[in-house]
Amino acid sequence: MDPSQVFAYMFSGVNPYIQQVYPQTWPSVTIEQPSLGKMPVTSKKYHRTWKKNQVEEVFNLTTRFCQTNNRNIEDLSLKDFEIIAKNFEQTPEQVMIKVNEINRSGTLRPGIWSQAEDDLLKCVLKKGLEKWGQIANILNKDVHKGLKIRTGKQCKERWNNYLNPEVNRGPWCEEEDITALENYKIHGNKWSVISKCISNRTESAVKNRIKSLINKIKQDLTTMDDLSVGIDRVIAKKKTNMMKHEIKDSVSPRSGMNYSIANLQNYSPTFSQACMPN
Repeated sequence: MDPSQVFAYMFSGVNPYIQQVYPQTWPSVTIEQPSLGKMPVTSKKYHRTWKKNQVEEVFNLTTRFCQTNNRNIEDLSLKDFEIIAKNFEQTPEQVMIKVNEINRSGTLRPGIWSQAEDDLLKCVLKKGLEKWGQIANILNKDVHKGLKIRTGKQCKERWNNYLNPEVNRGPWCEEEDITALENYKIHGNKWSVISKCISNRTESAVKNRIKSLINKIKQDLTTMDDLSVGIDRVIAKKKTNMMKHEIKDSVSPRSGMNYSIANLQNYSPTFSQACMPN
């Protein structure tokens, strides 16, 4: 490119007549703008602390260590576990916690609760303590010698799912399903709000039941239906089933007859109206 073309290129945007004298014969240059889009976020995959074969191996190694040194597992210190954990990827403290958990529970199954833990949990709750973090600290101090074995979440789930005698763990009835679905339409995924409308059911149980019902509803939906239509359809069906059961139960057992809406229509209108529910 000669100097005259450079001069014309610099002032082409100022004077339009330069475009006529010096046509742009030079190649156009485009500058790519940097992309401002978000960088892809890679989610971290959950890594399990202990594998099943590692749990068995570390407990067997600890048992052999105790036999060799004539020691009990309860008397081992963190320095002892530094020797035991030498060939493991876990820290000596993690090894100590896992071995003591296995020793107290008497099983290699992770997280199993002992009878002593259940009894202490019941006793603490009877005294009126409600903060699960404090309850977990009491269990860890009295049962696990200060090791952080139990968390507040574990104590709450143990009580609600297994120990609380007031919790209904039986099959769900039609009335409960109707209440759950009606409140789901109003509150959405607010499980704690919905669980307050259903007596003696835990928040976790309510959540699992509603998700199970919603999955079945989605399987029966056609392409033209939406989820709300499917929920209304199931609610109406369950209400009809409840009405049928109420009619069946309202008939006197001494009559020896099982009346239904269909066979009541075969009798006189006065008799039918008397037997029909209000």
